[in-house]
Amino acid sequence: MPSKSLLASSKAAHAVSKAKEFGVNIDGKVNVDMKAIKNRVDNNIKRIYDEDDSPEALKKLGVDVISGAAMLKESKVISVANNDDNSVLEICAKDGILIATGAKPRKPTISGIDQVDYITYEEAFSLEEVPGTMTVIGGGPIGCELAQAYSRLGAAVTVVAEALLPREEPEAGELMQRVFESEGIKVTNSRVESVEGQGGKSHTAVCKDGQNISGELLLVAVGRQPNVNGLGLDVLGVELNNKGGIKTDTKLQSSVKGLYAAGDCTGDRQFTHYAGYQGAVGARNILLPLTDPGVITEVPATTFTDPEIASIGLTEKEAKAEYGDKKICVAFQLVNETDRGICEGVKEGFIKIVYKKKGYQILGASISSPVAGELIAEIAVAMKTKLSFDMLATVMHTYPSHSFALQSMAAEVYYEKLGKSKPLLNFLKRVGL
Repeated sequence: MPSKSLLASSKAAHAVSKAKEFGVNIDGKVNVDMKAIKNRVDNNIKRIYDEDDSPEALKKLGVDVISGAAMLKESKVISVANNDDNSVLEICAKDGILIATGAKPRKPTISGIDQVDYITYEEAFSLEEVPGTMTVIGGGPIGCELAQAYSRLGAAVTVVAEALLPREEPEAGELMQRVFESEGIKVTNSRVESVEGQGGKSHTAVCKDGQNISGELLLVAVGRQPNVNGLGLDVLGVELNNKGGIKTDTKLQSSVKGLYAAGDCTGDRQFTHYAGYQGAVGARNILLPLTDPGVITEVPATTFTDPEIASIGLTEKEAKAEYGDKKICVAFQLVNETDRGICEGVKEGFIKIVYKKKGYQILGASISSPVAGELIAEIAVAMKTKLSFDMLATVMHTYPSHSFALQSMAAEVYYEKLGKSKPLLNFLKRVGL
């Protein structure tokens, strides 16, 4: 919520600054009121919290909330230091316990980092002034989103990362680097080896390639680590995985019977929607007979930059490694060549679908578009329901929506399929079928 609210404000500022490209002239300079933006972010957070997440909202749903530090005593017993009256409560859950403690910013192993007053995404939304210069360490989704947001609000931003969005298709990271450079964001494709403080939050970052980058504010965005300390997991012998999270089976049960874990604390893909899904499945598996799978492979992801970057399933490289080069096909479409992209003046964007040559099963997709986060949901539905890529051509889409490009791409595959079947179709027609 905080990052998406901040991004919305930065997108508005950018739209005004670029209005002339659409024939709209605005006199004067675009002024950013960072305090007003912070208030907007805070109000959005409060609204969501009050309506969905507060103790009062949960109580209406029949949920008892106890605020305090909790520790496992047994697989189905926890003690809680109640914040309300300083009492210590012991709670026994006869069916099981679900751990959902989330994750926190990962601290980088950079020389001198402890001597510098840096911020992470946790503090990035409390700024009341736009920094003059900002250095962002990390090119993942959080680093990219915040770099673009603060650049559009007026900061001179430098991103230090060996590659942008390294877990996405190569086209996505390359596109984002072009977008950043076109917007005046400097990208240093290197790694920070040490940091020196210059007083206050000012700093100089020394990069592996020899560059020294100085700035007023240092933002560290090198990932997140599961919150597993202080819970008593070691006493119970709960196993951790190689990502430092709670190791679970596909049903979300840990190595200790009756103890389940969901979301970011497992070290699996750290998305709010995936955590919510796992939380629901974990509770269901504890309380009801039989079980549902809580670990899935086809999880959609979206980085909410402009344009958005969304993906699901296997990349082209992963698909070819698993099935072989000759069994994989790729459909590719530039968004700026689609009718809707032309209307909206889209400069960068693509749709990439990876599918099997035989049977046209969709294995993965990567989309860069103003609405990539919405488009990837259609691919997710197709993959879940086993709808082959060519059959997406038979699903009616409105014109000229961004999603119409998916139908057009599928139609090319569909017509190619019909062409291959033409001799058989002609024979069937001759015999009256």
